[in-house]
Amino acid sequence: MPVTIADVARLAGVSTATVSRVLTGIGRARPDTHERVVAAAAELDYRPSGIARSLKLRTTQTLGLIVTDIENPFFPELVRAVENAAREAGFALLLCNAADDPEREVSSLDLLIERRVDGVIIAASSLPADHAAWLGSITVPVVLVNCAGSDAPRPAIRSDNVRGGEIAAEHLLSLGHRRVAILTAPPRNWDAVDRAGGARSTLLSAGIAADAIVVERGPAEVAGGEAAMAVVLERDPDVTGIIAYNDQMAIGALRAIRASGRRVPADVSVVGFDDVQLAAYVAPPLTTIVQATAEMGRWAVERLRELLAAGRAGRAAEPASAQLVASPEHVVLPVRLVIRDSSGPAPGRNP
Repeated sequence: MPVTIADVARLAGVSTATVSRVLTGIGRARPDTHERVVAAAAELDYRPSGIARSLKLRTTQTLGLIVTDIENPFFPELVRAVENAAREAGFALLLCNAADDPEREVSSLDLLIERRVDGVIIAASSLPADHAAWLGSITVPVVLVNCAGSDAPRPAIRSDNVRGGEIAAEHLLSLGHRRVAILTAPPRNWDAVDRAGGARSTLLSAGIAADAIVVERGPAEVAGGEAAMAVVLERDPDVTGIIAYNDQMAIGALRAIRASGRRVPADVSVVGFDDVQLAAYVAPPLTTIVQATAEMGRWAVERLRELLAAGRAGRAAEPASAQLVASPEHVVLPVRLVIRDSSGPAPGRNP
């Protein structure tokens, strides 16, 4: 027969209410009473009911995480960062994959709320306007990660995607490249718009003619990058520098360049974005823009903890999530370039 709270109370010589207060951390007990209860629970190997504890404390110690596409190598790294931070804070994590489907993203959020998670992190490359407005009505704290350009009334953290595009363009310009192609994702990916815009404006400011900058869209995956690169090479065979929306598209570009008989970086240089783990191991290793993925994950968890603590402390009459509607915190993290072997001097220019 399972050990009950009444068994612990009898052994410790206290009431069940005292046992509950000691084991949940609610209220205070005299030091000797606290020690007797803890000792009795340990002796009986008592495990408090998670459901009962959740009902009493009005918390499940569980966070939800929704990611755009778990197959994208960027998101598993973010998941690991969020889970590590959550575990350190004593939270379990429920993961939902939106499969790059905004409607599935909404249904995942509904599911997590039904499961009574304490807070939700949404890591999405896009957030439709109607969904952003809908988020304003949710009573569970929500934090957004990597949602570029989001105006949703929620705390959000993302990378400086515009600056990332600028840095990639500056790198190729410094190597003498004057015919550059930008491989970008569909416009619904807001960060793609920012990255491509930053790269293009930098190239134009450096005196590169608009007709010397080729922009080709494709799905944000290896196959999409390969197909887009093949189109670029057919349209402008003299292109020597490539800026890709992410590392997956950059890896696809490497395949298409090799298939055309060209060499990387001797004939064409390639720059990616994200610095996923695979980027350092492809051939040649990929020059790319590094995002502070782990920092984004830790920030999101810490922000949720602050909201939950504020709600429990009763610092506002509204739910903790509602405290942010008027002035949510939006953080933009800097990015940096890591140079590897996929980029080099433009053909005909000495190293």
